Amino acid sequence: MRSKKITALLAGAACMGMAISGCGSQINDSAVFATLDDTTITMGVANFCAKYEQAMYDSYYLAYFGEDMWNNDLYGNGNTMSQDVKNNVAEELQTMYLLKAHMEEYGVSVSEDEEAAIAKAADDFIAANSSEAIRQVGAQNKENVIEMLRLHTIQEKMHDRIIQDADTNVTDEEAAQRTFSYVSINTNSYTDEESNTVEYTDEEKEGLKQTAETIAAAEDFDTAVTDAGYTVSTASYGSAEDEDASFDKAVLEAADALKEGEISSVIETESACYVLRLDSEHDEEASASKKEELISEKEENYYDDILSGWKEASTWTINESEWAKVTFEDHFAQIQEDETELPEEELTDSEGTEEIADSTEGTESAETE
Repeated sequence: MRSKKITALLAGAACMGMAISGCGSQINDSAVFATLDDTTITMGVANFCAKYEQAMYDSYYLAYFGEDMWNNDLYGNGNTMSQDVKNNVAEELQTMYLLKAHMEEYGVSVSEDEEAAIAKAADDFIAANSSEAIRQVGAQNKENVIEMLRLHTIQEKMHDRIIQDADTNVTDEEAAQRTFSYVSINTNSYTDEESNTVEYTDEEKEGLKQTAETIAAAEDFDTAVTDAGYTVSTASYGSAEDEDASFDKAVLEAADALKEGEISSVIETESACYVLRLDSEHDEEASASKKEELISEKEENYYDDILSGWKEASTWTINESEWAKVTFEDHFAQIQEDETELPEEELTDSEGTEEIADSTEGTESAETE
């Protein structure tokens, strides 16, 4: 029985355990994955990034969607999951190499200490894993690991530097938030004891509306909601004209009409009855939080605009014949520190390759048995 454990690497040298099976990478490390203007990106780097991304998806979703996950159109967009993830990886590599190409313009560099830390993280990663696992993930060339970590380091530093130039002016009026408590009574349907969805009858809907009216007429809003078997929730908003608001416009218009402490009449929408209580005409905490959110949006929009401009002005070409060689046929499985060995009969994949996720902790390397 052969045990192969892989420790996936994140930017900043954070690690997590992975178990891996398969015959090893067949990728030509030095082949061209893509060119960005005069810069060549190798298949070694692209394959390593793709395999890392695969490991993340496998560890979270494989148990839910099964081993054929990568061949299915899980997002309903006409692509297999494999195509979607590879497209994302390619786009991310384009972004990171664009950022790398513009480092000098922004006075960004990777220091000697940072390079040393990156190299050490790569060494630790390779030393912590079996040669079979390293070959499978495409990390037998340490430079692939180093370049991935370097790219993520540059991406983070460039992002932080670029957003410094964004116009982040947000007025108090733009950020002002009102806060209300509310109860929402669903009038569409309910789930019965057998987990079937059952639509309310007109008579039942009328009864639900009467419950809402009782709450609206009560002196103690919170107690009335609880006694009726519902839960009081709270929400903050800017105005009824907010296009990004998650509430029906009728609900926000009703909130706008209230003064602090007042309770609304019943507001009917297509799917629910609402009753509101305005808690604050100007919520200082919610307004401060909204201002931070709007500033962050301005920063990210500015960052995205810079990247979009660079993409339009550059030439990006993927070597599709080489990129097609990257597949996700062999699966990764996240190892928990307290994970025990599974019975041997449960460790055979669809092609008969045995794998075992042993219970070693942290980044301890797996041994071949």
